[in-house]
Amino acid sequence: MGNRSHILKPAVPRRVLFFAAAGVWTYAAVRVFGLAYDFAPEGPMPLWMVVVVGLAGIAVFFNFVFLKISRKYIARIAGMEQKNPCIFAFFAWKSYLMIAVMATMGILSVRFEIIPLYLQGIFYIALSGSLLLSALMFINAGFLYKDPDSKHSGSVVEDKTG
Repeated sequence: MGNRSHILKPAVPRRVLFFAAAGVWTYAAVRVFGLAYDFAPEGPMPLWMVVVVGLAGIAVFFNFVFLKISRKYIARIAGMEQKNPCIFAFFAWKSYLMIAVMATMGILSVRFEIIPLYLQGIFYIALSGSLLLSALMFINAGFLYKDPDSKHSGSVVEDKTG
């Protein structure tokens, strides 16, 4: 059975994991921005003010939450021992569970209007911008990753396992 699971595993080089993670973060950023686009105009504040507060929220949200998370997962990918890990290994399984819980909370928040829609718009502007900046970090790390098994790769992000 162990051999069959190895055959079915969608293995990719570690460098690809950086770009796969960037793709997931970008997809999430676009979807969340769609919510921001829908909800930001709904409220007593002028749209420009909602956007400015949302942009300020990006700075706060990214610096205090996503920067740490992105660095953690970039280091996780760079430090993997497997030469060709599973394409879904850019996150730990607990992170997939956390993403599912957060998505469910977002859906319920929209469905039951727990907070006013324009405030959700501000939050979603901050969240989508933070996700996009994280995606850019993964893209950058993918280009700069120095694979210890290759002689011609980048030089900044290095695998520290060997």
